[in-house]
Amino acid sequence: MGIRRKIGRIFRLAAVILLFGCCVAGVSAETKEKRVLFISSYSYSWETVPEQMEGIKEVLGEDIFLDYKFMDTKNVTSKESENLFYQSTKQYLSEVPLYDALIVGDDAAFQFALKYQEELFKDMPIAFEGVNDMDAAAKASKDPLITGVTESLSYKNTISLAHKLYPEAKRIVAVLDDTITGDVERKAFYSYDKVFETLKFEEINASEMRQKDLKTKLSSFKEDSILLYIMCSEDADGNHYIGSQGIEFVSSNAKIPVFSIVSHGMGHGFLGGEIVSQKQMGMNAAQMVKKYLDGENFSKIELQTKTPKTFCFDENVMRKYGISSSALPKNTEIINHKQTFIEKNIAMIRISLVIFVVLVLILCVLLVDNVHRRRLNNELEKVKSSLLQTVRYDNLTGLYNRSVFMKTVKEKIAKKERFALVLYDIDHFKDINDKLGHNNGDIVLKGLADRVKEICDENFTVYRLAGDEFTAIINDCSKEVVVKYLEKIQNAFQKPFILAGEEYNVHSSIGVAMYPKDASDQTDLIAAADTAMYQVKNSGRNAYAFYQKESL
Repeated sequence: MGIRRKIGRIFRLAAVILLFGCCVAGVSAETKEKRVLFISSYSYSWETVPEQMEGIKEVLGEDIFLDYKFMDTKNVTSKESENLFYQSTKQYLSEVPLYDALIVGDDAAFQFALKYQEELFKDMPIAFEGVNDMDAAAKASKDPLITGVTESLSYKNTISLAHKLYPEAKRIVAVLDDTITGDVERKAFYSYDKVFETLKFEEINASEMRQKDLKTKLSSFKEDSILLYIMCSEDADGNHYIGSQGIEFVSSNAKIPVFSIVSHGMGHGFLGGEIVSQKQMGMNAAQMVKKYLDGENFSKIELQTKTPKTFCFDENVMRKYGISSSALPKNTEIINHKQTFIEKNIAMIRISLVIFVVLVLILCVLLVDNVHRRRLNNELEKVKSSLLQTVRYDNLTGLYNRSVFMKTVKEKIAKKERFALVLYDIDHFKDINDKLGHNNGDIVLKGLADRVKEICDENFTVYRLAGDEFTAIINDCSKEVVVKYLEKIQNAFQKPFILAGEEYNVHSSIGVAMYPKDASDQTDLIAAADTAMYQVKNSGRNAYAFYQKESL
């Protein structure tokens, strides 16, 4: 019996030790931080990338560490550039903790992951999104460690709708280039020539045309043609169109509406079409990774070939070409919608109705008690003053708001007054919000507003448009005077801001347009200043530039 007791005690002790070890291991496993790497084919400035990243971050949340790498293949395509990215990635991966999963965005990053899977990403689950090469995606997904979301641009539905809007059209012309994505989409575009037998399928290859010839060709099309933008990131002169530059180049030179199958074209001059939701693709790929991190077998997660899409049209372009929303598919998303009076002022109407009801009640009481009437009248004056303050001024900065700015510009143009319009924002302001939080971002905005208020005088007024965008009106078109104020704006950025206990230096990109020299109406004048500002951004930021028509 003594031996049995001893053996029983030993087994019970072993069970306790094993249970304790499992608990410790469980706690360790639960508390280990999950790490995911996202490699994008492009740079952060390419419009689709922030949308994809937003979708990925929304799904992964705060508990999963998300890191980023950008190949920037819209600007650099040489073998040397790819090798440099490979070398830097290899070195980086050797120095940081292992990642639990990899997400790749678009075709170049997808091909990079396949090429170096064994060397750099061995045994690591890979989820892709935005891949246009369907055959390569299907082949890769046979690997139990690879799956993702393909991106099939909506040629059929967009062309069908375009032909419905322009039934007399005899041909459809695609704007393409010779990039990796351009080559893939060229094949997809021409695959529909048998579907639409009444239309002749043609293309403009931007990579093979000089900029001057490209402009001439784009402006030559009439209403017997349908113009479809797919890709324009380079031309034969060696120009590279970064971000929305290619889109704006095409839409500004075409005399007919430009249809689009890419989301980042909307708001830059395109009419519209059925476009891919870049954010939803990012979310779908992130959900695959999330399922794996939550314990699901990655090989069981199927390839998604149904791309999330929606019809989207720009009301500004619709008005230009006389297209009614009733001619568009149901549930079409309309951007730049011009609100009716009620839509635009619904909040004020509700407030006015509430005030009216309150006033009626107050008046009834005042008939009984004159003392109360005087007191309540004083309170109403305060409410009125507060409402007027809200209507004219920005709540955060105390500067005049967007509506006051638009009204002022409109009145000056109506009176034919000469003036300079200045448009500027804070360089890399999003980084401050992302790294330090929106509270610190608000500190920068308010501090900057307080500084520029000191510049204001009878010739210089500053307004806040939205976010980190500011504008100013200078009642003088003398370049010497304008430059003087521009330098004062730059000086407002000289003193660093104290954020989270540390000093941060911020800068600004400033664009200037003159009325009536650079534009004859409000919309074009603002667009000219915006063009000048983005010229500064594309040239390195932290400077100012005057709008130059010949640079377009």
